[in-house]
Amino acid sequence: MKSPTIISTLLLALTFAGPLVRAQDSGAAAPAAAPAAAPAESEEKTDLDKKMDIIGKAMRKLKNMVKDPASNTDSLALVAQIHDAATAALDMTPAKEKDLPDADQAKFHADYQAGMKDFISQVDQLSAALTANDNDTAAKLYAQLGQTERKDHKQFRKPEKK
Repeated sequence: MKSPTIISTLLLALTFAGPLVRAQDSGAAAPAAAPAAAPAESEEKTDLDKKMDIIGKAMRKLKNMVKDPASNTDSLALVAQIHDAATAALDMTPAKEKDLPDADQAKFHADYQAGMKDFISQVDQLSAALTANDNDTAAKLYAQLGQTERKDHKQFRKPEKK
């Protein structure tokens, strides 16, 4: 009685295992390609990248808090993080600058610094609005800050490899 059950179980196992064995033997490259992609994505971050990550995380948290007067203390702490990271980033060099011809690098760097100074000025305005409990103005300044960030990233950020 056990023989038909064992035989049918073996046949069932061979039915499903056969295609799996053939797929591995055929040199399916998809599983092997995934680990190779991981090291390329985990390139070492520059100090500027780390500062920009701090700004990005704080901006995302601030998005939902800036309109709420009850969150102003926490919002001001996030704005201080953004200000500190942006101030530190002011003297750093974007990776994209190194890819430019020597003749264009000085102007690129000056434009980057001017953009960062404008960003910091907007952060200071946002801080003042939150300190004054003017959350409507703070929300508008936050939106303006986001637009500045996107515009500057297009101009100064090195395109990501795809």
